[in-house]
Amino acid sequence: MSRQRERGGDVGWLSARERVWAYCAVGLIAIMCSVFIASSPLRSGQDEADQVHRDDLALAQVAALRTTLADFQVFAEPRLAAPSIPTTTDVAQASNLAKAGTAQAKALVTALRASGLADTARALKVADVAYTKATAGLEPVALGLASPAVTAAAAAERAAYTAMWAVTNTAATQLRQSRDLDLQRATTHLSDSRRIILLGGALAAIATLSSAFIVGQRAHRRELAARTNARRHAFETSLQDALDMAKVEPDVYTIVGKAVHDSVPQLQVEMLIADSSRAHFHQTVSTHPGDPDQRNGCGVVSPFDCPATTRGHTLVFPTSTALNACPYLQDRASGDCSCVCVPISIAGKTVGVTHATGPDGSPPNETDIHYLEITSRRAADRLAMLRAFAKSETQASSDPLTGLWNRRSLENRVHDLHQDGVPYAVAYGDLDHFKLLNDTHGHEAGDQALRLFSRVLRDSIRPNDIAGRYGGEEFVIVLPDCNTDTATVVLERVRERLALALTAGRVAAFTVSFGLAASTDGDTFDEAVAVADQALHTAKATGRNRVVTATNSTTDSLDDAQLEPTT
Repeated sequence: MSRQRERGGDVGWLSARERVWAYCAVGLIAIMCSVFIASSPLRSGQDEADQVHRDDLALAQVAALRTTLADFQVFAEPRLAAPSIPTTTDVAQASNLAKAGTAQAKALVTALRASGLADTARALKVADVAYTKATAGLEPVALGLASPAVTAAAAAERAAYTAMWAVTNTAATQLRQSRDLDLQRATTHLSDSRRIILLGGALAAIATLSSAFIVGQRAHRRELAARTNARRHAFETSLQDALDMAKVEPDVYTIVGKAVHDSVPQLQVEMLIADSSRAHFHQTVSTHPGDPDQRNGCGVVSPFDCPATTRGHTLVFPTSTALNACPYLQDRASGDCSCVCVPISIAGKTVGVTHATGPDGSPPNETDIHYLEITSRRAADRLAMLRAFAKSETQASSDPLTGLWNRRSLENRVHDLHQDGVPYAVAYGDLDHFKLLNDTHGHEAGDQALRLFSRVLRDSIRPNDIAGRYGGEEFVIVLPDCNTDTATVVLERVRERLALALTAGRVAAFTVSFGLAASTDGDTFDEAVAVADQALHTAKATGRNRVVTATNSTTDSLDDAQLEPTT
């Protein structure tokens, strides 16, 4: 009996031991199964995370290439609009930009293939070849030639640039879509992995639970990071889409104001942009315009005084009381504060700053700074593009020496007056003895005289009056809704101010004569100009330095015109 009980005890002990081993085996199997089952979505998530990383690198390369393309276009447009012999520095800069663009395009082709966008890579390669050929065809511009070849080369370059821009835009869109899809898949796989590990941990030992907890926490952090990145990417995409629709600078500032209000509502944000001279800041964006403290804003006056713009990178000040805090944060009427300042660069020049303040001792966090930097960078890119286009349009419609309208632009504006039925007076002006001035003092003196007269003319007429250089030393002034009597007073004022400006002695003395006619003196603008030209001839014949108004008989016969001088 005792032997049986002993054997029974042995059997019971062995059964317990076997159960322990069984539990351990089950736990081990659960761990192994959990690891095996969870490894698959983890690997998939990692692969997709790696793909997201590759897509992000490719997007960065797209941004770099587009920046280089924009820089080249900003550099080239003024020289394409008004060809002249470039300096060695200009040639070197153009060459460096072209080489950089070519290298970036090749790197991007490789990155697109790695991201599975082979068709887009081929399209980019074709566009890059065409763009390289087009930029190489700008040799007439580099030689300073003004010929149809220059026009053709400039048109080919712009077309190739537009094609490159379209391909890179397509690439960016596809990469964003691919990245967003990979992020979604990675998030799903990570979530599945966490659930599997937690389920296996419930069946396993403490080690399994501990391991599951650790893995779960890591997965949670990665998921949060993925969601944060997804929100950032979504914000950047929507911001870029909105800026692409902005046609003028005020539209850009409106979009920026809404973007910073939505992304960092807890901060007081203002954007300061320098004027054309880069000497003074003016406030273009304010998220709290009604706040007395924010209405005053940052006290910095010039980009040269702002620490962020002079250093060229983002500065964070946890408290305005610190020894190394920005001087313009200290001793504010609103009290102590924290601040972040993000410099704004347009066409390679730091010309502005995004200034955001918060509670003292609680500076904006990394996410807030990231949103501010994205907004500032995207806004700067759009401003640079708008300014480049505006400058190109201005150069194409104005005389490069005087800054007045060229003949074609003037005639187009007068055509609008005719379409609206607006009467006007037209004056034909000519600098007296201009050839003698050139022969005596040199062509530089002649150019100075033309520039001085143009400046006096702009300062003497109304904003809606139209003044243009008609050729050489000849000028045409159109004064809408103005009769010849009033126009005579205006032209006499021009002569008086010219004489006053010449007293400074920096330009050789000269005078100007005007012939004046009304729009009713001819059926067309050309006829009215011809009448004014006949009056100008009379002004020249009767002693120069005067204003002569065409009589009514001028409209009947230009050959037998009767003109009446007015001095």
